[in-house]
Amino acid sequence: MDIEQLKSELRSLGFTEEKLDQLMDLAAQEVLEIALEDLGTTADDATLEQMAQMMESPSEDATRKLNMIFEKAYGPNAENKKMELLTTYLKSVIEDTKKAKDLYTRYQAGDPAAVAQIKAQEGNPDVQAIVDQMQ
Repeated sequence: MDIEQLKSELRSLGFTEEKLDQLMDLAAQEVLEIALEDLGTTADDATLEQMAQMMESPSEDATRKLNMIFEKAYGPNAENKKMELLTTYLKSVIEDTKKAKDLYTRYQAGDPAAVAQIKAQEGNPDVQAIVDQMQ
């Protein structure tokens, strides 16, 4: 499944274009962190220093930085790895969204297990942050 198909599925789940753009920004940050972690375990000190300088450079645009880090971390497989990580991230969001919608539907129908699950999370700041973002 390609990125556009995943975006289409997210739209069908109720994501607006604005929320989808925000999600894609989060996805880019997530895959960049993974690439940096992978690079940190495989690169030599000179490469790491070069990447640190590039990241701090305001003249480099974000896309170029991202591509360069992936090239250093994954070599000729950089583009495939980037798409794999993005796809995995978006599939995870789709799955989580479906689960949340299912829980909400069951809650509205009065399912005791769903009601108990939601009641157990009342007051949880992480859950409240998610609710606030959804509104």
